[in-house]
Amino acid sequence: MTEGADIRVHLQTSGWEIAAPLTVPAEPATLEVWLPFLQALASRLSEMARASTAAAGRPVSCAKGCGACCRQPVGISLVEARALARLVGRMPEPRQGEIRRRFAAGVARLLESGVLTRDFAAPAPEFPLAETAQQRLGATWFALQIACPFLENESCGIYEDRPLVCREHQVTSPAAACARLFREPVDRIELPVRLADALMRSATKLAGIPTNTIPLMFSLNLTPEADQALDQPHDPRQMLETLLGEIGEWRIEEAP
Repeated sequence: MTEGADIRVHLQTSGWEIAAPLTVPAEPATLEVWLPFLQALASRLSEMARASTAAAGRPVSCAKGCGACCRQPVGISLVEARALARLVGRMPEPRQGEIRRRFAAGVARLLESGVLTRDFAAPAPEFPLAETAQQRLGATWFALQIACPFLENESCGIYEDRPLVCREHQVTSPAAACARLFREPVDRIELPVRLADALMRSATKLAGIPTNTIPLMFSLNLTPEADQALDQPHDPRQMLETLLGEIGEWRIEEAP
């Protein structure tokens, strides 16, 4: 594979196969350089899953104007968190100031609520479907109804730049069930691979960035240590091969 060249990537798992064009950077770059590729791939895989479940009689109920999932504790990779912070930094005023105000208000509300420091080991009768401590934390967070800073009129204000996990989240249960998270069953489409997870594993292998997620609400609060790790440039070939290896079986064709 020649760096700076146009290639075609072929990927497959047990559940799908896909081919996508890609231009490999000519110079060492940061992990963020692959986000557009991953975003496009995640959207295509989600569309394939959506069509498959619809054909099986289980149409996806997610639609514009249904923003219940935008009040969950959305966990994203540090790579995506920094990309969102940079996206906010490029926004013109007064929009940038308003988005920053929403982030600050959301963080303040979370800290004041104590949800981040509570012990959720014990069962919570008010959330009968929350079986683990992590689920009970999520249910309690959701009960606060703190909207994503990018949510506007119950729709995503950065739809083209939304995180991978948002692209991968689709449900087939009634939309009303999402508003009663961990009180009513929510049937989520299970994809054969989660690109958000693949990105985190790649970041750990390449830059030593932890695989644990950061809540989207804290995207503007990255530490200097995280910024330093994210700024580390990598060989494009090594990055791509590591990333593809975390997704599935792959091969690359040089473009003519």
